[in-house]
Amino acid sequence: MNRAILTTIILFLLLTGCSSTIGVRQDTAEGQYEKAMELYNRGKYYHASEAFRLLIFNFSGVSYIDSVQYYLGMCYFNDEDYILAVAEFRRLVRSFPNSPLADDGQLTIGKCYFLSAPRNTGLDQSDTYMAINEVENFIEDFPLSPLQSEAADLLAQCRARIAKKTFKNGEQYYKIGNYESARIYLEQVVTEFESPEWRGCALFVLAVIDEKQKKYDDSASKFGNFIETFPGHKWEKKAKSKLEDVQSLLGDTSVVSDSI
Repeated sequence: MNRAILTTIILFLLLTGCSSTIGVRQDTAEGQYEKAMELYNRGKYYHASEAFRLLIFNFSGVSYIDSVQYYLGMCYFNDEDYILAVAEFRRLVRSFPNSPLADDGQLTIGKCYFLSAPRNTGLDQSDTYMAINEVENFIEDFPLSPLQSEAADLLAQCRARIAKKTFKNGEQYYKIGNYESARIYLEQVVTEFESPEWRGCALFVLAVIDEKQKKYDDSASKFGNFIETFPGHKWEKKAKSKLEDVQSLLGDTSVVSDSI
């Protein structure tokens, strides 16, 4: 490559690299922190992250360095750059385990994985499983955190997403007539997950499978259980109708729930 062209490229890269800190570099730790927080509060997360990084690099000995590390992670989180956010929050938790911000950092790692996972449960949900693991770590490691309730809600959302994926797998087998494979997935939803919506859906389809296989006693029992356990479910009306159909085949209405 021509030496003049190479020199020009190097100078361009150097100037570009330096330009990212123009306007955010301050002479003192306090000034640097104030500038970073000003940018953060204005929603200028990219420039705020540059300011926080300068603070970490130039003034790593300040007493509030854990706060700097936390807000650097939040810059990436708010910009939806979850990979970088996870890296910064892990650094916070590992380097400052006794920080009052460590619990928030650990929980936000779980949020990052949850938000990274595709909403379409037909796609790979590895990040949702990672989110479950991180939130469970939070619950175990920070039992006295005021964020425990938020963590429980997030964990329920994660598990509901996996329950939906598991149900959809079972539903696909049901639709092609592979009832035994469908049972494996649907019974897993009923026994291993807490989501009322998807547990109810799974129990309903299991009852339908029993009906199709002429296991009318089992079918009636499942429909009755569905009605009693999941009142207000979107399939409640259909379940009551199906239960009546199955009972007519049995010639016995004794299993019908009093709530019908």
